[in-house]
Amino acid sequence: MVTLRGASGSPGIATGAVYVIANAEAVIADHPEPESVFRGAMERVAVELADLRDEATASGRQEAADILGAQALMAEDPMLADAVVARLDAGEGLGVALDAASRDIAATLAALDDEYLAARSADVIEVADRIRLRLAGVERLGLDAMTTAAVVVAEALTAADTARMDPSLVAGFVTDQGGPTGHVAVIARSLGIPAVVGALGATEAALAAQQVALDGSRGEVAFDPDDSTSADFERRRAESAKREMYAARYKGARVSYGSSPVRIAANVGSSDDVAVAVDARADGIGLYRTEFLFLERSEPPSEEEQYEAYRIAAEAFDDPVVIRTLDIGGDKPAPYLNLPAEENPFLGERAVRLYDQFTDLFRGQLRALLRASTAGEIWIMVPMVATLSDWHGVEQLVGEARAELAQLGIPAGDPKIGVMVEVPAAALLARHLASHVDFFSIGTNDLTQYVMAADRTHGRLHRYADAAHPAVLGLCAATARAAAEAGISVAVCGEAASDPVTALLYAAMGMDKLSVTPLAVDRIKAIIDESDPGAAAEALRVVLDAATATDVREIVQPLLDGAG
Repeated sequence: MVTLRGASGSPGIATGAVYVIANAEAVIADHPEPESVFRGAMERVAVELADLRDEATASGRQEAADILGAQALMAEDPMLADAVVARLDAGEGLGVALDAASRDIAATLAALDDEYLAARSADVIEVADRIRLRLAGVERLGLDAMTTAAVVVAEALTAADTARMDPSLVAGFVTDQGGPTGHVAVIARSLGIPAVVGALGATEAALAAQQVALDGSRGEVAFDPDDSTSADFERRRAESAKREMYAARYKGARVSYGSSPVRIAANVGSSDDVAVAVDARADGIGLYRTEFLFLERSEPPSEEEQYEAYRIAAEAFDDPVVIRTLDIGGDKPAPYLNLPAEENPFLGERAVRLYDQFTDLFRGQLRALLRASTAGEIWIMVPMVATLSDWHGVEQLVGEARAELAQLGIPAGDPKIGVMVEVPAAALLARHLASHVDFFSIGTNDLTQYVMAADRTHGRLHRYADAAHPAVLGLCAATARAAAEAGISVAVCGEAASDPVTALLYAAMGMDKLSVTPLAVDRIKAIIDESDPGAAAEALRVVLDAATATDVREIVQPLLDGAG
């Protein structure tokens, strides 16, 4: 038996036969006209990805469709083509030029430590790999050959692989590479397929194994498990199924932590996600990412286009819809901004740090939000606030936007305005910020990687990317205390809100809202409503003095094992 530990890609238990996807050898021969051959391969790959996008859309897999659509556009992007052609002109062979150009572009994007651009980095590699196979005339062994149910093991899976997964055949999957916020994990969660990612050595172990068991919630994998281990995983599977059935009873229900109401809202990253959140009967939207309206286009969206998108979301819920203002900058490049290159854009001018440079763009968004807030309860959330000066700058621009609407005689609402606590400085200054803002919402994805100085998308660094680390939890608890003292709402909108262990701790801290992936709404409602506040409070006291994230999980997990 071989046991490995990776990161939780998608919760759930899976056991079964091993199905290994090995990397295909792709040797690109020399061509007399390499540029023409390369551009032809790019065109064919763009068509293939567009077809896969359409398949995903038709089957209702919108998350996969969005990712494949972005890759189809990248396969047509002159950035990659120009980089390869420049290397060809310098005398490099086609294979070398493609490898070097794609690595350089991917490395530049990956170094930006941002969820959106890190995903684009993965896209560059996947698109380049697809072009490489096309140039080499090699068909990659994928999931199409599966005929019986099994657990898939691979060094890495592409978005296209995952998008075409048949949940009736793929019981679960394990990868050597990747992180919990990567494409593959996102799609797995949308399909409800258990997954462990970043389990180094998984493919090597799988080649010598017949059976595998995985726990996607804990990031544990066992190849050829012995009888005792198999029995343990089967017990976990039965308990998980029981909890899921029990959680379904909470669909549309209101829940409380002890006597304190807690809203379980949904995270939304596109217009289509609004409908998914409605279907999940979420308590509103806790994080509406507006970047999808601004990126991958040659000019910014009009105020009217934004207003319609925000209005539709506001009208869909009786509960608040928390809309994050534009989180854009060097790490999320919009061509129409013409931003200068930065050595480390993620730590440079982005989000709130750009608003005073692009005041027309930001005021346009604010006007759209103020107008849409007449249609429902919109809360406006500002990202990357690190200082009081950041906040005062936003206040001034909100006042200007409101005055512009008044001058035109256009009705405007009076939404709450708060900040996303994702920069450690904001958490450390929470007492001061709390007296100025209407609410806090903690972005655990960025807060964790800032605190731990580790890119959360880096497969080899997943051990640093656990929001259950006491250092991260301490900042969350301090933020919650500051909010309670000021009498303002405090929420968590990062991925950790969907994690049962950290969700229970956040409730014990006093968070009044958790914003989660739509599939997790019922499960998190059940955990919060069925929790023992006394036991959870004691666990919180102990974990805040713990040394590691592993210690934290071992302390809290027993409170969850018997739930539901």
